[in-house]
Amino acid sequence: MAAAAVLFFGARAASAQELEQFYYWVAPEIGRGDGRPAPPDQSFVIAVDRGKADQIEAIRNGGGRSGFSGRIAAGSVGHNKDYYAPGQPVWNWHVASVDSIFDFRTTLFAACECPDLVADPSDIAADPEEWVRQNGNRYTPVHYRIMIQVDPSKRDALANVSNRGLTGTGERTLITGLIVTGGEPRNVVVRALGPSLGARGIQQAAGNPRIAVFRGATQIASNADWRSDARASSLSASYPTLTPENEKEAALLLTLLPGAYTLHGLNEDGVESVVLLEAYDVDAGNP
Repeated sequence: MAAAAVLFFGARAASAQELEQFYYWVAPEIGRGDGRPAPPDQSFVIAVDRGKADQIEAIRNGGGRSGFSGRIAAGSVGHNKDYYAPGQPVWNWHVASVDSIFDFRTTLFAACECPDLVADPSDIAADPEEWVRQNGNRYTPVHYRIMIQVDPSKRDALANVSNRGLTGTGERTLITGLIVTGGEPRNVVVRALGPSLGARGIQQAAGNPRIAVFRGATQIASNADWRSDARASSLSASYPTLTPENEKEAALLLTLLPGAYTLHGLNEDGVESVVLLEAYDVDAGNP
């Protein structure tokens, strides 16, 4: 009895810090630098304790780019979403433990085809149990970095936006705003239409509209001819009814973090003309 009591009271209880969980969005690192194709538009979410969260934030505040090494397991968990995909689906595997955090600026990896280093999320999702049997459960995705903290408990939302008006230059630029609320990234299609308006009888429609997206004073994206954007194929495949009718019209499929944004509509031809600015929340079951 005494020995049993000693063993029971000698067990270490998890600290409050260890029980806390913080969720971080992990997305492709720009530029592999190893000759391999760019990683696909896929992302996932990891859960870390307070200590690891502090390490991530310290690297971010120091201007670094944080990555992680951990262990994966088959089976879905509610927070492990692919924010880039339509409807934000949950993966059929998850990161079971985050064992270490590192800074890409100071951590180097040998060039190799090691699955635990180069596998994309969909590689694992094809058959998670088989992937672990063949490659082990270690995962250090060197082409994906920790982007930002998210909060899956906060419901996110965006109201669709539509604004038609004359645009010029400088202070006469047509501007409209939108706000993404909640704690998670959201997929949004933004458009600047002109030629298709003229086909419907709108006078002075812009012949070559451009859209620019700002968060505060920082421009985060822009486009003039929608087919020229890197995610144009994803836009047309996933949201065909939002694909512009005219190739000279502008459109972007964006994954936006919570916050306030403005859309700026311009005419590349430099003539004051009519532009229709739109933003659609495509994660809410819109077309």
